[in-house]
Parts: sequence; structure tokens; C-alpha cells
Amino acid sequence: MAFSPFARFRNFTVDNLKALLEVYPDQAEKMSWSEAGDIIEGVSKGYKKTSYQQACQFGLEDRGNGNFRVQTYLYTFDDENLKKYIEFWIKTYFAPNPYVNSDDEPMLIFCELVKEILCKQDLRIDYYDFFNRRIGGKSDDILMNILKSYCSPLKYEKIGDKHYFYIEQQNADYLEKQVAFIESEFAIPNAKSRADFFERYNYCNFCKFHGISAKVMDEADVTNDNTAAKRLTGGKNILLYGVPGAGKSHRIAKKYCADGRRIERVVFHPDYTYSDFVGQILPRVIDGQLKYVFTPGPFTKMVEKAWKDPGNYYYLIIEEINRGNAPAIFGEIFQLLDRKDGDNYPEDVVGESEYGISNYEVADIIYGNSDHEVRIPSNMFILATMNTADQNVFTLDTAFQRRWKMEHIPNKFVFENGNHALDEIQGTNIDWGAFATVINEQIIEINRDISSSEDKRLGAYFVKKSELASEVFPEKVLKYLWDDAFKMDKEAVFDPKFGSLEEVIEVYENSPVDKLQSVLRSELYARMIKEMKDRAKTAVDADDNH
Repeated sequence: MAFSPFARFRNFTVDNLKALLEVYPDQAEKMSWSEAGDIIEGVSKGYKKTSYQQACQFGLEDRGNGNFRVQTYLYTFDDENLKKYIEFWIKTYFAPNPYVNSDDEPMLIFCELVKEILCKQDLRIDYYDFFNRRIGGKSDDILMNILKSYCSPLKYEKIGDKHYFYIEQQNADYLEKQVAFIESEFAIPNAKSRADFFERYNYCNFCKFHGISAKVMDEADVTNDNTAAKRLTGGKNILLYGVPGAGKSHRIAKKYCADGRRIERVVFHPDYTYSDFVGQILPRVIDGQLKYVFTPGPFTKMVEKAWKDPGNYYYLIIEEINRGNAPAIFGEIFQLLDRKDGDNYPEDVVGESEYGISNYEVADIIYGNSDHEVRIPSNMFILATMNTADQNVFTLDTAFQRRWKMEHIPNKFVFENGNHALDEIQGTNIDWGAFATVINEQIIEINRDISSSEDKRLGAYFVKKSELASEVFPEKVLKYLWDDAFKMDKEAVFDPKFGSLEEVIEVYENSPVDKLQSVLRSELYARMIKEMKDRAKTAVDADDNH
């Protein structure tokens, strides 16, 4: 088996889709392929040799029997709907097809990939293993880029030199049903028929795929009529908490969403207000006149996006939620945090706000109707992060906290090849994992009788690899230990000869020998060396046992 699913011309993107559409002449469908082709060649040199293949594979044109047809409905689409076209196209695309020559059995590429992932216990697959086994030709990078960009909620991750596609557990049922729908409604027709391939991507099929009604082809219908699609459910309020640097934001990106198109991220701070979060009336110059209009905040914008796009999940991410006065910032929105559950409500509304509120300005933005009751839709998550070391900046009361699913992010150091914990601190013989492990043990030991002392621990990702550099590390890490974690007992970590942080940093930066050994208590440094030796011995013993 070996075929190349795409012509090697350009990536399949909205910009390239628009560029292809722009070359077609007016009245193209009244011309023969030869006439239209000559005109297009004059506008886009080389069209007949390369770009026409991409256009045909894109479902844009049909030149069977000498006639010429174009998917004219795409000219009425804005960029968002062109993205939806590409999603519809790639998820129903099969190869080989009339424009991919091969005697291999045609396959629905997206469906086959998803089915293999769903069969894996960890719901992930090595992309190149799949490509080489099931396709085997060229254009592997082009296919990977399309799948990454337009096949939500399918996820992509690169680890080392491996490329993986995976599915989050919460999306597994949805994708299984989507594959069944595609295989039923978009089964492979006559794989050699150009006319059938072109008709596959007509407007009626676009509407069927996205669950919208085919209406009269005017801009308002095409742009706005997507609310008939089945709404995803299960939205939650989730508060991720842990020590600074434990990886809370990283967990959000990996477990929930990293697609910037479906994320709105805000950071709470002492001066952040309800008006910033929900919206406020601001002066605007409109048509030369000063007017006062409601300007939506991130909460209102995200509810609007989720409401108008029921087939995707949306995520409002609140970083450092306890650094602002959260109950005051939420105001009456607090009422919306109660979500319908599966015990008391039908499945199709699970995750929607249990109680609605009246807010005329917000309702007008979201629904176009100021009298509409405002609720968080079932396809919207609110994800918040909180450093436990900062938990007393603003206290989150019990009534507020009970409306969130609390998710503790453990402070785990993973000692595997290529992992951050094994990165060496520049100018020393100590790696980051050993340093942080011993320091964290010391924090617990010294502050055993002090409430919440564990919150002062160093997170696994408290520093990045670049911050282990000799000119950065003391300013970020040693300063934190001196000013915060051990401010009541500095000699628990630092050599007693130091009377100020300035001395510590100066000696560290100028030391010609191991920099940590120059500033830490000797017994603490020795524990770090022992930590690394013990870890190495454990690894050797494990290898011997295997």
C-alpha cells in the first residue's frame, strides 16, 4: 500500500482556499474546462500543472466531460465558515480518489485514524506509524497539518521526535458518534467518479455535516445559521490548585484545550473588577458621534461563542483566581455556576446553568434579545488556577468553592530522559530535580508546626530550563528561598556566613567552583549529591531486574 493523499503544492488552509477561489473567472460555469483553464492560467501561472490538482482535491471544481463547475456557495462564506468547510472536507475526505491515482482500496482517512485511536487504551497513536502502515506515500506533513488545524476535538502532541494524535476521554463518545455518522452519511461512492467527488462537497452536504438547515443562499443564512447543531454537554467549573510551578496551566493545555480559537484567558488581580470581567458601558465614536455602548468582557464573549457554536467546547480560563476578589468580580454571575447534573436532568442539558439570571446588556450580546434569560451553555467550561502558596491573598469562601470541581495538581518530579527534572543547574553538579526535592523536604521539616508550610515548596516547573542559567537562577530561585520560603530561618538553607541576599547572589555568580556548594549549608548540598546517587543506583537496579 502506497499512495500520496494530496498533491504537493501548498497546505490546505483558509488563506490558500481563498487564493484558489479568487482565480476562477466570472461566469466560470458557463465555460468549458479548456476555456476556463486558459483564463485561470493567465491569472495564476502554472495552474494547469499543479494548483488545479489541489483545487480538485479540495472539492472546489469539477471538469468532468469537458464541463466546468465550481462550489460557488463558498463565495458567500466568511473566514469562520471557510474553516468549517475545511473541517467538513477533511473529515469526509477519502483517498485514493479521482485525483489520487492508486489501485489501493479507498479509505476515509480521518475516520480510520480516529477508530485506531479509540482502540488504544491510552487513546493516542503515533502518527507516522499510522501513515506508514495505512497510506505509505508522500505528503505526510500536509496531512498532519490539516489534522492538527481542522479536526477538533482530535488533539496533537509532539514528544521528542515522535508525533502523536490523541483523544481526551471526555471527547471519546462524541468522536465515536461522529465517525459513525460520517461512515453512514458520507460513505465512499464511486471512487473514480469526478462528478460524485464534486457533489460530495456541495452546500447541502455541508449543511448536513454541520447539522444546519439548507436555506436560501444569502449571507445571513450562511453566516449565522449554526444553532441547530446538536449542543455538546458536560461543561463544568474546575479549579486546579497546587504549589507554584506544579504545572496547572500545562495541565489545562494538555487535558482540556490548547486551541486559541476556543479559549479566553484572563488573570485576576486586586484591581480586576466585575466590569472588566462581564462588560461595561464605554464611550465610542460611531459615525462621527459620541455614543455610549455596552462593551462585553471575556465572560460575555466566551458565553456568546459557546452559544453560537454548539458543536465545539469552549473554555474560559481564569489564572490566579484568588489574587482578585472573586465573589465581587463574578457578581450575579455567581448564580450561573450551579450546573445541571445527570442525576436530576436529561443528558442533553447536563452542564448548562441550573438557574438563569436577567442581564439586559449581556443577553443582547449573546442572544440578540435583551429579555432572554442568561445561562452558561452546556458546551462551556470555566477553568481556574490557584497557587496554594497564595491562598490568603483573597479567601475563596465555602459557598464559592462548592460550585467548583476541585482538582489538585500534584507536585511530581519525573526522572526520565529528556525530562526537566534532569536538567543541570548551570555552574553546579546538581540537577534541578535533586535540588528541588531536597529543598522541599527541608521546607516541610523546618516548618512542620506552621500551617500550610507545604505551600512554599518548589513546583516541578517553578523554573524553565533557560532559568537554570547561572545569571538567572539566583535571582529567581535563591531570592525566593531567602525572601519567602525560609525568611524566618535562612540558615536552614544558606551558609550561616551570609548576612544578606546580596552577598549570596554575588558569591554564587562569581564562584569558580560549584556555585551551589559555595552558598548552601554543606550538609544540605551533601543531601543533594546523595539524592542523585541514590536515584542513579535505583535506575541501575531496575535495569538489572529487567
